[in-house]
This record gives sequence, C-alpha cells and structure tokens, in this order.
Amino acid sequence: MKARIANHKKNGRHSVFCVLFLFGVLVSALCLGSIRIYGLYLEHRLAECAMKIESTGDEYAMLEETHAALLSPSRIYNYAKSELNMVAASGTETIKLLSDSYGWKRENSAAKGGNVAKGPAGLSRIFTGTANAKE
Repeated sequence: MKARIANHKKNGRHSVFCVLFLFGVLVSALCLGSIRIYGLYLEHRLAECAMKIESTGDEYAMLEETHAALLSPSRIYNYAKSELNMVAASGTETIKLLSDSYGWKRENSAAKGGNVAKGPAGLSRIFTGTANAKE
C-alpha cells in the first residue's frame, strides 16, 4: 500500500468565508468602539451642561439674596435719609371725604377734630376700594 500524499488544499471556499468572517468581526469591533467613544463624548457634554446649570443656580441664589438685601425696609430708609435727605413727615392732616348723590365734598377733619375717614356712599362705592395701611 501506498501512502497518500498529504494535500493541504481543501476543496471549496472555506478560506473566503474565514476572511469575510474576520472582516465582519473587525468592522463590528470598530463600530462598537466608535459608539463607545461617542457615548463618552455625550456623557462629557451632559456633565458640562449639569455644571453650567448648577453654577447658574448658585448665581441665581446669590442674586436673589442681593435683591432681598437691597429691598429691605431698613436699607431703603437709611438710603432715603442719607442720600436723598428725606425726613419724616410732620404736620399731617386727615381729610374726610363725604359724598352726595352726584359728587364729592371735601371736608377738613382736622378742623372738626375727627380722625376717621369714611368711604363713599351710594353707587360710587362700586368703583372705589378701601385703603389699608398694610398693603
């Protein structure tokens, strides 16, 4: 018996399929890597936006605090007194308004000694509100 000659060549296209399979794996790996890099880029952008939002929130809180300090009644009073040379009102009078059916009459209550101001009567009461010192 004669020994067979070793033939390492295979019949068929197995080598082409291996090359195509390796090429597909390489393309898949490159696509997966590029998607991962793009994900890291988006994560970095998201962290940057979150930092901007946080710094803007801190700035807003600081501006809100400054605004509240500028609108405090004591600061306004001190500013009006020192910068604008304003003084407390003196010699004030209370005016009492009486209404008739068609118009208004002005009456000085300081002359009569009354301190109460009364609102309008009749239909004109619909168009006028009441004043409150707390408003």
